[in-house]
Amino acid sequence: MTSNKLVNVLGVGALALIIAFCYSAVFQWMYGRYMNADSYYSHGFLVPFVTLFLIWLKRDQLLNQTQQGSRAGLVLIVAALLLHILGTLLYIFAVSSFSLFFLIIGLTLYLCGNEITRTIRFPLLFLIFMFPLPEAILGIVSFPLKIFAAKAGVWLVGLLGIPIHGEGFNIFIPAGELLVGNPCSGLRSLIAFLALGAVFAYLSNLTLVRKYILFFIAIPIAILSNIIRVPILILVSYYWGLKAAAPDTLVHTASGLLVFVLGFFLLMMSAKVLEWRA
Repeated sequence: MTSNKLVNVLGVGALALIIAFCYSAVFQWMYGRYMNADSYYSHGFLVPFVTLFLIWLKRDQLLNQTQQGSRAGLVLIVAALLLHILGTLLYIFAVSSFSLFFLIIGLTLYLCGNEITRTIRFPLLFLIFMFPLPEAILGIVSFPLKIFAAKAGVWLVGLLGIPIHGEGFNIFIPAGELLVGNPCSGLRSLIAFLALGAVFAYLSNLTLVRKYILFFIAIPIAILSNIIRVPILILVSYYWGLKAAAPDTLVHTASGLLVFVLGFFLLMMSAKVLEWRA
């Protein structure tokens, strides 16, 4: 290793340690959000690895590009640091976490330049999926999703002639009362499938317009896939009792996996249809 390369490696290592120190509280907060029982961001651990993989796919192109830093990155770096200071002063970790997102892009632009940053812009932008949104925003989005999931579940089960009644998040059957909680709202699936749809669209051979169509198709796919979960849990509760479909049971966990498998299949089929129609 030449002396210049050694200096670069040591410089990058020192920079990484400084960032880790400055954002240590943010990383702890993010870890807590990932590991929360009702987490919408349990996929967050995978996002950096997906980004690295997508960058690795561009390795041949990157080797042929010139690394020439851009001062424009300094503007983004300063803005990110100011945002981090604001988030720290207000004790709003979500603000600080998003400042890290802009800091990574700013550093890439400053150290590597416009050409390289443009080449890996999607992998960098994909990192947005690892930064949790504020609970207030998630609550605003999850509320109508839970209402919709509950109403859809009541309607579908009612078609089978089973006595059922719904009031808001609460569903009443002869066996007792069920509550549609956050895990059944479909928001977790929505966030995960948006991330998955983004990767599918990026790796596809579709035109730009069709890539956007595939990405946004993940929204109805996530919602429709989640619709089947609530009726399944209602039916299990009706025939085998409330405890059979309670949270942390095999049935409850399996129904979540079923939603993901079904959504993944529908997303793949959507990509195939769009490619076939191209």
